[in-house]
Amino acid sequence: MTCESSPEKRLITDILVKVSGDLVESEQFYSWLFSVSTNKTRLFILCGGGSAITSKLNEKGIGFRFTEAGREIETEEGSILAQQVLEDQKKFVEKRLQEKGIAATVFIPVVVIDGRICHMNGDPLVEALHPSFDKLYIVTL
Repeated sequence: MTCESSPEKRLITDILVKVSGDLVESEQFYSWLFSVSTNKTRLFILCGGGSAITSKLNEKGIGFRFTEAGREIETEEGSILAQQVLEDQKKFVEKRLQEKGIAATVFIPVVVIDGRICHMNGDPLVEALHPSFDKLYIVTL
């Protein structure tokens, strides 16, 4: 999905990229990011967990199911594990960006409210954030 909206010309273009966790190791993804990154852009990257979360949950025997709202994890232990996977993905992306000389803010679709971990499906989160960005990209398999 691509959406470009800019009601007025601005000096800096804010770009939100939601990347699937299954693509965070793709060299092609970083080459593309480099091509959209200029001194007139600010990149914000929402990093998904992809199949890495599924693998970890399966490894620990923690139940989950996919719904229209995204992955629903049955236990608090599973939510903590999924958050750890996302944090690891975030660190990986930050390291790769630094190696490539790409400036970006990387974040994950998790909100912690009074100690409760709340996972959010990244695609609807992008839609909710849409008014705050000039360009949106969803990069997935």
